[in-house]
Amino acid sequence: LLLLSCRLTACMCTGGCGKTTHAKMLFNRLASHFQHSALIELQHDERVGSQHLTSLLEQLGATGFQEDRSRGALPRTAQDYVCDKAVFVVVDNVWTRNQLDQLLPRSFGPGSRVVITSRFSDLPHSKWWRQVQPQLKQYAMAQLSHAAAMQLFRHAANLDMGLHLPSQQLRDTEQKVVTACKGLPLALQVVGGAVCANNWNAVANLSRWQDALA
Repeated sequence: LLLLSCRLTACMCTGGCGKTTHAKMLFNRLASHFQHSALIELQHDERVGSQHLTSLLEQLGATGFQEDRSRGALPRTAQDYVCDKAVFVVVDNVWTRNQLDQLLPRSFGPGSRVVITSRFSDLPHSKWWRQVQPQLKQYAMAQLSHAAAMQLFRHAANLDMGLHLPSQQLRDTEQKVVTACKGLPLALQVVGGAVCANNWNAVANLSRWQDALA
């Protein structure tokens, strides 16, 4: 990411595919390369307000903007602060185009990198997106392969990858459960954790787990 010519990156894919995990990992690994960095985590379709802009500015190291907050001038303050600085900003779990418009400045200083994650495909219609389009690269996370999905599921279920399940029924059920999770890490971890190694008889009724995944 540090070497990419693209300054703005959007990761867009369905819920449960690991966007948040990757966003946090990326932030933890790269934040130290920037003097100014911020991680903003949004919740559902909440309206972006002064608390989000305050968090952004504080994480980036800004001070003395309390008067701007009282005057409703935080968007301009944020823009002025980042326009000449190399910042690293990760915005996770964007739900609406308005959240982008209300939170992120339209331009950043040389060397800046901005990453956003979302499960929705209408973000390109936001004003922010249209203004930064020439600098933005969009990615879609691929689903796990069946082998990788099986490995994650068995890890979550406390099953050794070399363990041979005691019955063909359980082996068939394991395959069907992993397939039903459709390569989504969150689903594999949740279902795997629910069917620990000492409770494999509970998964003989596959419909129960398919209902849980629906």
